Amino acid sequence: MYFFLDIFGIVVFAISGALTAGHKKLDVFGVIVVALVACLGSGTLRDLILDAHPVIWIANTSYLFIGILSALATFVLVRMHWIPRKTLEVCDAIGLAFFTLAGTQKALALGHSAEICLLMGLMTGVAGGVLRDIICNEIPLIFHKEIYATAAIAGCLVFLGLHGLGIEDQQAAICSMVTTLGFRLAGIFFGISLPAFLFSEDERAP
Repeated sequence: MYFFLDIFGIVVFAISGALTAGHKKLDVFGVIVVALVACLGSGTLRDLILDAHPVIWIANTSYLFIGILSALATFVLVRMHWIPRKTLEVCDAIGLAFFTLAGTQKALALGHSAEICLLMGLMTGVAGGVLRDIICNEIPLIFHKEIYATAAIAGCLVFLGLHGLGIEDQQAAICSMVTTLGFRLAGIFFGISLPAFLFSEDERAP
């Protein structure tokens, strides 16, 4: 289960990284670098924090090759057919759902508390995208007004709650991914967001 989640998440986040690089008109090397940062950066940070050595892509180099191949395939496809930016956000949403669950499950398997599992799930879901956007000089999606981190937190809470109730992990995992993906897609297509902290210019202190 973990392997499948990691592979699927790596593919979709590599695609999102390659699409972001493509919108910035980077060359093929830049596309590969951004894609690898997007698909492996969060797992690397998670494993370092959890002291899970070796990190995921060193323990299994197939992850590295899958990320590179996904980036190259996207690079070729984009040169033949322009892909709208909304596709990037949908790919990112799918990766968010899979990586959030993968991070939560890995921390849980290592015996950590629910709080740490929640934080690791959130970080695994969003960190790669943040690094990708920073490298490409974009405002990270996590800071956009649409629901993003909240979707990851909701997915984590659903999995941990169902797991605590004794529900089979496979069923809990499906519910978790559907929750994360549903919240994120609602933010993308319907503009659903948390209330912003706004105040008028007149209310500022002189």
